[in-house]
Amino acid sequence: MPSILSICLFTLSILHSVPVNALGGGLSNRFQHMADMGLLPDGTPMRLPDDNTKAAVKTPAAAAETIVEEFVDLPLDHFHSGYGAPKTFKNRFWVAESGYKPGGPVFIYDVGEADATSSALFRLQDPTSFFKQIVDSHGGIGIVWEHRYYGKSAPVTIDLDTKPEDFTYLTAEQALADIPAFAKQFKRADINATLTPDKTPWIFVGGSYPGMRAAFVRKFYPETIYASYASSAPVEARNDMSVYFEPVWRGMNAYGWGNCTKDIRAAINYMDKVMETPSASAALKESFLGLGAGNNTNPTFADALSTPFYLWQSYGMEGGPSGLRSFCDWIESDPTTKTTAPAAGWAASKGAKYTVARWASYPPFVNMVNSYMTTNCSGSATTEGDCNLNLRFEDPASISWTWQYCTQWGFLQSANIGAHQLVSRYNSLSHQRDICHRQFPNFPRTLLPEWPAVEKTNAHFGGWHIRPSNVYWSGGEFDPWRTLSPLSGESFAPHPATFQAAPKCGESTATEKIFGYVMSGAEHCFDFRTTFAPGSVSRKYFTDALNGWLKCFIPR
Repeated sequence: MPSILSICLFTLSILHSVPVNALGGGLSNRFQHMADMGLLPDGTPMRLPDDNTKAAVKTPAAAAETIVEEFVDLPLDHFHSGYGAPKTFKNRFWVAESGYKPGGPVFIYDVGEADATSSALFRLQDPTSFFKQIVDSHGGIGIVWEHRYYGKSAPVTIDLDTKPEDFTYLTAEQALADIPAFAKQFKRADINATLTPDKTPWIFVGGSYPGMRAAFVRKFYPETIYASYASSAPVEARNDMSVYFEPVWRGMNAYGWGNCTKDIRAAINYMDKVMETPSASAALKESFLGLGAGNNTNPTFADALSTPFYLWQSYGMEGGPSGLRSFCDWIESDPTTKTTAPAAGWAASKGAKYTVARWASYPPFVNMVNSYMTTNCSGSATTEGDCNLNLRFEDPASISWTWQYCTQWGFLQSANIGAHQLVSRYNSLSHQRDICHRQFPNFPRTLLPEWPAVEKTNAHFGGWHIRPSNVYWSGGEFDPWRTLSPLSGESFAPHPATFQAAPKCGESTATEKIFGYVMSGAEHCFDFRTTFAPGSVSRKYFTDALNGWLKCFIPR
């Protein structure tokens, strides 16, 4: 089996062609998986305060079982049958059964909005994988599941020419129904036991969008999924997600980078004022991205200015040369005096124009923009680049995820205007909505609504108030996605009381309570990485609860 490093190098080989959209989807999902493996985006081990870094470079045992991709035929449409009904498609999955002991449960790890190739074997085989640890400790079977319309589980080719009607079956409801359709036919040739959910308990594990699915599948298909682990699960659909940047501001300040947040805010407000004048706006853009960048609109340049925050949810201040620590080190260090900015930042004494100049000269910035936004800005004042910041996403995973959030979930991360502002006001809510229609031009409103249909989504799935039994919720203190989970601490959220003593089997809590835990000093899905020591606390709350719940399972 491959080592973590070889898995990492494979992942890196496909990262360079994947854009970011809504700070989620293809690239962010893969960054999350890299971080779960204890690796920075460049493949080197992370160095976080609570990291167990030795675990991140440990090579798996040589005698690992052979695991290959498998496929199951599933209905494209689970809710309509009869003459003329759509055909089936093939959905991909992987299975580990080496740790199985008679009577053990089936665990399914949902990869979500990405091609599952780069992380499947790590989840199932590597001893540093939390999922393998949980599966093996319970004598279970482990399954890694690829979501429909991602990787090799797409019923059609996903590209810029995919027809509108081909996206009809990419809905959260259809994808959720894939799970029971798969589970009821699951079996293994080498295991003499009935492994379907009527005889064997199934446990669903997911983080982020898959964490949402962990809760939803327990709510809608409790006869299939006996228990769920919902990590960093923003189950409240919402169009205006400007709140995304509030935990970033709070986290940066908590980690000692208050000077950097003040300078970023000062620089952003200064640049927003400059961009009011077309000629000055063009010059500003070219000072950052080189000749030719001035042709971009203010909103698309605002997208470029948001790139330093792309790694926050997966790495916090870390992230290597493109991480926020590197960025803030550059901004807050005076190259002439070799001094560090005071708590008020440099803008308070040197002026915001000074901070803007430091930002524009940040060495990795142009490459970050080119990589994340799949463009080709020159970064040179004399060489013109093909610096178009208004391109459609070409990566299949990003196309599929854009469809999902633009139709059902919203999650439009516009500027958090106010005292904690980190991104340009030109990154408006309407601009974020326009990205949806840029990606899918001329799509009928019957398929692509003017705005994501979040009210309908929440009415169906439950939003804040979903409380299925046998579900554990986990979150991170500074995770931007916790803002829309039941564990949210935001002023607009319900604030149910969290508790860690597991409810009884099959017992749903009232909406004012929730069985869950918020990890201090953590960002997105930090409980899923064994290199982050506090994550073990959260995982233990789940495994302790699961051990009790499994005693109540009664085969049907």
